[in-house]
Amino acid sequence: MDENTPKSQKVLIVEDDNFLGDLLLDHMTKSGVDASLCRDAETALEAIQKEVPGLLLTDLLLPGMDGYDLLRKLKELNILSQISVIVLSNLSQTEKIQEGIDLGVKDFLGKSNFDLDDITKRVQEVLAGTPKT
Repeated sequence: MDENTPKSQKVLIVEDDNFLGDLLLDHMTKSGVDASLCRDAETALEAIQKEVPGLLLTDLLLPGMDGYDLLRKLKELNILSQISVIVLSNLSQTEKIQEGIDLGVKDFLGKSNFDLDDITKRVQEVLAGTPKT
């Protein structure tokens, strides 16, 4: 296991869209990924403080605290460095992507550009420490 491989193989999905969240969780679980789902950033923050996942797959536009606020809070708590982060969002402005890179986001996946197999494959690659191709 190298420095790019997350310590934990657990995945936390943060997605407020009920349909997409359930679809992601179901697909990943059936693909052998140890995944759980939170519907908002506040709940995700609580869950992460109890058990740090190896990977966080998060939307940015969330009710209440947004995805970037969640990442900043995790950074303040010195937890973010232990987690690989993939953003799954329709936000694609350059400044938003740069903000994520500055926080240590590993990858940005546009919701409309990737299907469930693509997303699950990328999650598995990051968990395995495989570089982005």
